[in-house]
Formats: sequence, structure tokens, C-alpha cells
Amino acid sequence: MSKKVQWQITPGAIVLLAVFICAASPLLAAAILLAAVCHELGHYLTLCALGAGVCGVRISALGATMKVEGSSRLSYGEELLTILAGPLTNLLLAFLLARTGRWVESLYPLAGAQLVLGCFNLLPIRPLDGSSILWILTACLKEPFTADRVTDAVSVGAGLLLAAGGVWLALRQGGSPFLMIGAVGLLAGVLRKILLVKQIKNR
Repeated sequence: MSKKVQWQITPGAIVLLAVFICAASPLLAAAILLAAVCHELGHYLTLCALGAGVCGVRISALGATMKVEGSSRLSYGEELLTILAGPLTNLLLAFLLARTGRWVESLYPLAGAQLVLGCFNLLPIRPLDGSSILWILTACLKEPFTADRVTDAVSVGAGLLLAAGGVWLALRQGGSPFLMIGAVGLLAGVLRKILLVKQIKNR
């Protein structure tokens, strides 16, 4: 009998949601939230299909993390399938909504949100799905220690490029600052993780 799923929502997630709802239009906010829910459902349903019990879900400003029961062990292939399920769900829904949008124009913003979230999560920056895909592929070719180092290095480089792009869009093109804020948040998380690992090794 599966255990009850424990939910944890961090203060950062609540603050980010409040800021986003206040700054964005109601339609855009609803489209992004729907895309996020569909993304996580893709992960969750794939885990269930693989027979892995989910016992905890932690929602932070950087996304959701699902804790699998100790008795459920996934192979690298199953982990890769589970990770890909989230972005692929968004991309599939983006395609379907865009096709349907030819008759119902109001579906185009929903399709755009699905497309943006799916592509964004494929970026190789921790803790996005793209970084997990990179880690698994590197671990299969080399070993976990090398996968950690490669993923950390790529995450820092990609995070810097994304932050620079966000600054350029915000200052030169008058775009929304959300990309810049998100990139800086991701980069800060990566650097914090690297520093914590170094501190543990130096003890």
C-alpha cells in the first residue's frame, strides 16, 4: 500500500508566485502555471508507470522535486525517461494547442507557455531537467564523479550566458526582467551547491 505523499512548499516559491501574479497579466500567469502543472504531471505519471512510489514533493522557487520511496530504484534509462517526460509533455501540448489555435485563437498563449517552459527546462543548468540529462549521459559514458564535475561546469557557463542574455534583453530591448532574475537565481543555486560540496570535502 503506497504511503501518503508529503508536500512541502518553500517560502521562496510563495514569494515568486505572488510577484509573478502581480507583475504578469492574468492570462499569462494562468498559462505559465498550467504549463508548470502539466510538466510536473509528466514526471509524476512516468514514475507511477515505472512502479516508483512518490512519497514526497518539494516545491521551491526553482521548481518541484519528487522524492521516491527507498524501495524504488530506477536505472539510468528509467531516470532519463522520467526526466524527459516533463519537457516532452510541454512540447507535445504546445504542438496540439498551436494546431487547435487555428480555430480558437485564445489557445495560442497557452501553446506559447508550454513551448517556453519545455525548452527552458532542457537548458543544461542545475536544477533544470537538461542538467539531469547531461549528468546521466556523462555518468553512463564515464562515472558519477566526472558527471558531477562536467554538469557543474556546464551549469555555470550556461547560467552566465543566460544571465547575460537576460540583462541584454532587459536593458537594450526593453524586455521583461524575469529571464534575468531567473538566470541569476539558477546561477546562485549552482554556485551555492558547488561551495557546499567543497566545504564538505575540506572537513
